[in-house]
Amino acid sequence: MRVRPPRLRRRITLPAASSALLSLAGGFALLITVGAGLLMLPWATAASESAPFVTALFTATSAVCVTGLVLESSAAYWSGFGQAVLAALMFAGGLGIMSAGLVMLAAGGRRITLNQRLLVRETLGGAALGSAFRLVRWILIFAVAAQALGFALLFARLIFSYPAPQALWQSLFHSISAFNNAGFTIFPDSDSLSAFRSDPALLAIIGGGIVLGALSFSVVNEVARRRGVSRWTLDTRLVVIGTLGLWGVGALAMLAFEAGNPSTLGGMPLLDRLVNGAFQATTARTAGFSSIDFGQAEAGSSFLYMIMMFVGGASGSVAGGIKINTVMVVVVATLAVVGGRPRAEFDRREIPRSQVARALALLVLGALGVALFIAALAWTERGSIRSGEFAFVDVMFEAVSAFGTVGLSHGVTPDLSTPGKIIVTLAMYVGRLGPLTIALGLALRERRAVYRYAEERVRIG
Repeated sequence: MRVRPPRLRRRITLPAASSALLSLAGGFALLITVGAGLLMLPWATAASESAPFVTALFTATSAVCVTGLVLESSAAYWSGFGQAVLAALMFAGGLGIMSAGLVMLAAGGRRITLNQRLLVRETLGGAALGSAFRLVRWILIFAVAAQALGFALLFARLIFSYPAPQALWQSLFHSISAFNNAGFTIFPDSDSLSAFRSDPALLAIIGGGIVLGALSFSVVNEVARRRGVSRWTLDTRLVVIGTLGLWGVGALAMLAFEAGNPSTLGGMPLLDRLVNGAFQATTARTAGFSSIDFGQAEAGSSFLYMIMMFVGGASGSVAGGIKINTVMVVVVATLAVVGGRPRAEFDRREIPRSQVARALALLVLGALGVALFIAALAWTERGSIRSGEFAFVDVMFEAVSAFGTVGLSHGVTPDLSTPGKIIVTLAMYVGRLGPLTIALGLALRERRAVYRYAEERVRIG
């Protein structure tokens, strides 16, 4: 009698890229789910009533994706417990689920896989594969130290405006919100930072936290340790040049468009106009704090700031958008083509063709994603647009802000329909993970071709 050998079950394994992307997306989804559940508890609201599911989900997604769009006032609607949940979600979302997960794996004695190291390297901008975990550790130290510094500076300012216990909590919450570019505020009787538009000290502290979070640890570390621009890597130079360029253009545009607008900067003294213009240019690319009412801003300001929100901050930072690194690579490649040079070169350095192609792909896919969300939101809100409750530009601004995880708004967020709120929630989630996962997927799928086809030119223009 023949004995059949036992049948071996085939083990289903995912490719490295797919596994990494699912882990990243699943980690953020899990944190959003837990956060929404906590926010639905009765003691999370000031009225001691359970928050509606859509409100809790929207707010948790906004906090984890460090966006700042809200359906209810964070100061008036949420209790101290609810605000503490928001602070924890912002902190965890800013650091990134996978970097925190890597630390927990090491702490538990489990082996860190090559796939996980690849994911962290792409997420955080690490140059060396073996230094991924060490990089995460230093990022954690940097993040905590930066937020502690912001807390101390804010407390030194707010102790003169609030009782000590309230000043402590306000300082802690807003230091977390500022560094993680989240845009959440819990100042009483203030729409975002409108009550502090004539307070240069507070705006400077918040702005400083935003800049530290949006530049990324690697850029801040290199600027601090390597004195002299000539010693910086090409990545750092492009980030600094792009950041300063966008900041300057944003500040000048804000002053030019809004100086005569009495609903925004027009009614302020000259010094306040300059301070608020500079602050809005700092926060517009990623943070979402606002000292003016963007619903009353001129069309030119809104259009330019939509572009800035789409670009976002630096790769490896807490900022959203398609990242300033991506845009600067495209700019360098464009200037090379215009100048008749066959390769993308900048300051005696050549950018690899594979990175130029990746940047172009990310730019196109990001623009396509924004366009789809704008179209979807315009469809769900077509009744309100038709009735004149709000304009198409308001919907467009909302979609770009959500996808760029910025949080600026024309004030229409609470008035969106339930399907519209779901669309914005999805836009925040995709906007936070989309550019990162696209870049990671392209990097992990990249392979060297062993053959090339014959060239054939195509007419352009």
